[in-house]
Amino acid sequence: MKDEVKGGSTTSRRERARRTREKIVRAADEEFRAAGYQGATMAAIARRAGFAEQTVYFVFHTKAELLSNVIDAAVLGTEDPIAPQDAPWYQAMEAEPDPVASLHIFMRGVADVLARAAPLKAIVRAAATVDPEAQRVQAKHERMRHQAYRQVIEDLATKGRLREGVSLDSGTDILLVLGGDEGYQAFRDRGWPHEECIEYLSSVLPELLLAPQQSK
Repeated sequence: MKDEVKGGSTTSRRERARRTREKIVRAADEEFRAAGYQGATMAAIARRAGFAEQTVYFVFHTKAELLSNVIDAAVLGTEDPIAPQDAPWYQAMEAEPDPVASLHIFMRGVADVLARAAPLKAIVRAAATVDPEAQRVQAKHERMRHQAYRQVIEDLATKGRLREGVSLDSGTDILLVLGGDEGYQAFRDRGWPHEECIEYLSSVLPELLLAPQQSK
């Protein structure tokens, strides 16, 4: 009986800790979007979350660490957190033998991730110009993003030829710039609706990355 109570108590503590982290991350997401990195404070985030400021520092230690966790949550999603590489759409992309269709699946699948994360990435880029800790956050997430997009280009290359003059390196750069956070956010900042952004990028990226398909 003691073990059951002890085990239940441990589970309860872990669940409370998880809920605390989630509430702080949600509050930080709102505060960063509203005030930017420089304008957001741990005190303001604590107020939004309904916790003492010391609690926020205890869980996340620094504002930069909290921002990194906010980006992670935006990429994974909050309702049913899942890494893009583990999502059904990503598996469908890998299974699709036609490179054009595969690239379309990728852009449709990553659309929700871009909508959630691109505004936060813009905040990080702005902060990284003046804040060393924000620079480290940006560098960490850029490494992860580069690796993920490189895998997509490598997958496409196995299904058909990349366009002449497009290497794995340059193909990764093209996909990152146009099909990633910067390109998506640039169109959104110009007033393009989300769906129009994704439809346009889905149509233009195969032309930039893939060799023309030969007619049968």
